[in-house]
Amino acid sequence: MGVILALGCSSGADSGTAGAGGMASTIGGSGGAGGVAASPMGGTGGNPLGGTGGVAGTGVVAGTTGGAAGIGGNGGTAGTTGGDAGSAGTVSGGAGGMDMGDAAVDPGFVRLPKVDSTDGPGSFTEVTKEKSTPPGGWLIYPTKLGEGGMKHPIFIFGPGGGTTPMTYETSGMHWDRYASYGFVIYVLPQSTGDGSAMKAGLDWVIEQNDDSSSPLYQKLDTTKVCAAGHSMGSVTTFDFMPDDRVTTTIHISGGSFDMMGPANLRNDTMFMCAPEGDVALAQCETDFEVTTVPTFYTLVQGADHLTSGRMGWPATIAWMLWHLAGHEEWRAEFLEEGGQFRTGIFQSQLKNW
Repeated sequence: MGVILALGCSSGADSGTAGAGGMASTIGGSGGAGGVAASPMGGTGGNPLGGTGGVAGTGVVAGTTGGAAGIGGNGGTAGTTGGDAGSAGTVSGGAGGMDMGDAAVDPGFVRLPKVDSTDGPGSFTEVTKEKSTPPGGWLIYPTKLGEGGMKHPIFIFGPGGGTTPMTYETSGMHWDRYASYGFVIYVLPQSTGDGSAMKAGLDWVIEQNDDSSSPLYQKLDTTKVCAAGHSMGSVTTFDFMPDDRVTTTIHISGGSFDMMGPANLRNDTMFMCAPEGDVALAQCETDFEVTTVPTFYTLVQGADHLTSGRMGWPATIAWMLWHLAGHEEWRAEFLEEGGQFRTGIFQSQLKNW
């Protein structure tokens, strides 16, 4: 914030010249204060208008508020041999700049639409499913991809041991629910605990973003990826880690058998299990004990090993909207006491936040 001072001296009856107000930075911030009038050597006081008010900042950097209005200049100082002091400046500073708000995290393209609830289906009502892809798994995505320049985050999922994507399709339309919020999902054909299959799936999906013949061409946000799995799919996710492309992981009713899985994690993670009837509960508990990354651990009341993921849909979707789509309003629902996913059917704990 610059302030220009008029420091030239005058003699005799000359009055002091008021200093111009400083101009605020164009990167937001406060407007400049008015300049201080010069002190004359004698004679009459300074310019009665005082200094000119500062010009407000334009607030061009996203996420900051614009500059405050400038302050009118101080009155001129009285001459040393007589004369009255000038009156206070009358010129106000300009208006403050525009508040850019959420644009601070603007990635340069349109993010997924915000929602007030994740309890039901999202706004993408038409879903496309490709049930035979080169890596062998299913590809599921909103039929209307990339509208208005929107880029869609990626969700890689490993099904439980001995199951396939069709198992989850017939037991609750899992993929339609996730895709309805705008996520592009790749589901492994099966999970064996070997993370290389998950890596191959993610490699292929990202390649589609650069393939002009693909429906995913230039429609993906390849910097936002969630890797997740149920039961053996969770173990597969642990084995897939670490991978620098992955933003977050979700582990549903599936813990590592040797307590070594969490050591592979590098970013925020969510563990979701059932308090009764969940064969993975013991492993979920021990994984939570040894995890060293920020972890949200919830036991879904009334669920079992097979239904924890389906009953936990609202939490899974909100977690991805927070971590992959920049919807920070969901953060409090996980981390603050009384949040949606720390009450009701969600009996939750936090660690390393």
